[in-house]
Amino acid sequence: MASNLPVVPLDEDGYWADPYPILAELRENHRTAVTPEGIKAILRWDDAEEIKKRPEFINEGLEYIEARGFKPGDPLYEWRRYSIGALNGEDHRRLRGLVNRALTPKSADKVRPVVRQHVRDLLERHADTGEFDVRQQIRIVPFLSIASFLEISPAEAAEVGQKMQGGGGDAFGPNVTQEIRDRANATFAAAMEFVGQLVESRREEPRDDLLTRLIEAEENGDRLSNEELIVLFTNIFAGAIETTSSVMTSMFLEFARHPDQLELLRSNPDGLVRGAVEEVLRYRPGFYASGNKTTKATELAGLQFEEGEAVTTIIGGPNRDPLRYEDPNRFDITRDPTMWSFTFSMGPHFCLGQALARAELQETALAIAVHTRNLELTGESNWLPRVMVNHVDHCPIRYEFVP
Repeated sequence: MASNLPVVPLDEDGYWADPYPILAELRENHRTAVTPEGIKAILRWDDAEEIKKRPEFINEGLEYIEARGFKPGDPLYEWRRYSIGALNGEDHRRLRGLVNRALTPKSADKVRPVVRQHVRDLLERHADTGEFDVRQQIRIVPFLSIASFLEISPAEAAEVGQKMQGGGGDAFGPNVTQEIRDRANATFAAAMEFVGQLVESRREEPRDDLLTRLIEAEENGDRLSNEELIVLFTNIFAGAIETTSSVMTSMFLEFARHPDQLELLRSNPDGLVRGAVEEVLRYRPGFYASGNKTTKATELAGLQFEEGEAVTTIIGGPNRDPLRYEDPNRFDITRDPTMWSFTFSMGPHFCLGQALARAELQETALAIAVHTRNLELTGESNWLPRVMVNHVDHCPIRYEFVP
C-alpha cells in the first residue's frame, strides 16, 4: 500500500544537495516511494519505461497546475490549456504532427556553428582572467541559439527573453508558493502578449522564418490556432533556454570535476562527443521529475492505481539504476551513446526539442574540449532546492583559453 511506502524528501534542502544516495536506497530497498504530498514515485528504469509505454498512463493536464494552486483565468493556467505537454490522444497527435517537421535533427543542425561560435566567444571574452561563473554567463548561448533557430531578430528575441525573465519554471516544481504563482502568472501574461503580437505581424507580413512556417503549416486541411501558435512558440523558447542552460552548466561542472573525461574527449572529439553529451544528460538531468496520470484503475510496480491517479517518475532514479547502467554513479563518457537515459522521456511525449538540445550540447562539449586547458572549479557549487529545472547556485571556473 502507498501508505507503507517511504517518502522521497523533496521538502528537505539536504535531499536536493545530493539526491542520488537517497534515491539509490529507496530504489534498491523499496522499489517505489511517495512524495511528501502522497503521490506515488517511480524510481527504477524498467518501471519508468513501462509507464511511458502503457496507454493507460498519460501525461498530466490541467490538474498538474491545479494541484499547485493555479485556476482558470490565470495566465499560466490558460497557457497550460494549449501546451503540447498537457495534451493527450488525438489532440496531442494532431499538434505534434503539425510541428514535428520544424524540429528535426536536420533543422537543428543549422544552429551548430552558432553555438560553437558563441561558446568560443564566451570563453575568449574572459580569457584575460580565465575565470567566470558559468551559471551566470552561459544563458546567453542557448538564448542566441534559439533566436537563430526560430529565425527571429535579436531585438525580438531580447523582448521575448526579457518578458520570460521573471521565471515560470518553479511553478511546475514542488512547494509552489503564492509568490511563485504571482511571478509565473506575470511572466506568462507578458510573454504571451508579446508573442501574440509577433504572430499577428507574421500573418500580416510573412517572412522566411520558423514562425511563418508554423502559421502556414497544414496537415489534412488543419492548421494551428492562434492560441496554439503562441503557446508552442513560448514553450520552445523557454524550454530551449532554461533546461539547456542547466545542462550546459552541468557539463562545465562535471568536466571540471572529472578532468580525465575531458582529456578523453580531447583525444577523440568526433568519436566521443555523442557519448559525452548523453552522459551529462544521464548524470545531471535538466528536470527532476516527469508526471503522468491513469485513465483507468491499473497496477504497476506492485502498486495499485485508481482511475485518474497521479504518478511521478523521479528522473534521477532510472538514470542511475544499476540494472540499466554499470557503475551508475561513475561519470563515464565512453558509455554507449545509443543507450539513452530518461532525461528526454520516451513514448508519445518524447521531448519535442531533443534534437535541438543535443545539437547545442554537442557543440558546447566540443568548444570546451578545443578552447580550454586546465579547467577547474574555483569555489562551491550547490544545487538549488525545490525547483523543476535543476540548477546550481554558482559554477565558478578557471581555465586557460586556447584560440
